[in-house]
Amino acid sequence: MKLFTIGPTEMYKNTLEVKAQMVPYFRTKEFSDLMLETDSLLKKSVGTTEASKSIYLTASGSGAMEATAMNCFDQNDKLLVISGGTFGERFEDICRIHFFNYEVLKIEFGQTLTQEMLIPFEDKGFTGLLVNLHETSTGQLYDIEMLSEFCQRNQLFLVVDAITVFLCDPYNMDRYHIDATIISSQKGLCLSPGLSMVILSKRMVEKVYQSKVSSLYFDFRDYIKNMERGQTPFTPCVGILYELNDMLKKIDQESIERHLNRVRALCENFRESIKNLPISIPDYPLSNGMTPIIFEKPIAKELFESLKNQYGIYVNPTGGKLKERLVRIAHIGNLTIEDNQMLIEHLKVFL
Repeated sequence: MKLFTIGPTEMYKNTLEVKAQMVPYFRTKEFSDLMLETDSLLKKSVGTTEASKSIYLTASGSGAMEATAMNCFDQNDKLLVISGGTFGERFEDICRIHFFNYEVLKIEFGQTLTQEMLIPFEDKGFTGLLVNLHETSTGQLYDIEMLSEFCQRNQLFLVVDAITVFLCDPYNMDRYHIDATIISSQKGLCLSPGLSMVILSKRMVEKVYQSKVSSLYFDFRDYIKNMERGQTPFTPCVGILYELNDMLKKIDQESIERHLNRVRALCENFRESIKNLPISIPDYPLSNGMTPIIFEKPIAKELFESLKNQYGIYVNPTGGKLKERLVRIAHIGNLTIEDNQMLIEHLKVFL
């Protein structure tokens, strides 16, 4: 099996070795120390300080998205949702289900989010902006500097789903005044699925303590209090937290810059190598973590099945209107230039 998927990914050898170990009992000083070390490394990797607070959830990214909205906002807020695909629509669904006051900036497939699109929402009393910085269903990478400046001008809290940006593209919470960062284990970290993290700025922590959340399991205040001793209020996914500690130490030793450079090199090699094939790539900004490729004919689903069934190669299919014309190729995880070339040869044969 070879995974060119955005998550789960082709895991690194060190993660597989950690994954193979017995999961230990966790209400111990040793586990607390590991969690406190992990927390410092995580904050460093997203570009924030110890003043920020982290939430470790045994949940998928969607669970973390909902928990963040529940804890950070209430019916007194007015929210703006950037919605350019499946995951932007998920933020819409969360706002609707929780009866938030919200409006949507809709990005159609093929459109690029621009400054002009934000103008109608200036000075309209919004208190928060929710965005999937890399809309994974289409591949578009939004301009974080532009969104940050919009939030600064209008005094909005900025909530970023960075699930497929973190460790794929440069990201810095403090530089861009990001108030909540949402991350999942199975994307750029290349770990097992099941762990999500939310990192809150100091001012967002203050807002969380002013809000009232009707939830036992997803009450962030309980997680913040427990994290002071390196624990979570409920049983965490202990094994994945050991994987996380190991991966963050590996990346810290290597440096994030080198890690990002490797992802970018793999991405650039793939995109350069497919230029002469009868496929196209969208012209809006793209993440280094993934390349969406568009076929002239409705053959995307057939390609997905062919690669999977004949060669044990997995790429990301796409749902909805694009399911027959678009597949997504990831450039993260334990992949090499040689793996790229192998996949491209299979693409050539299929086409």
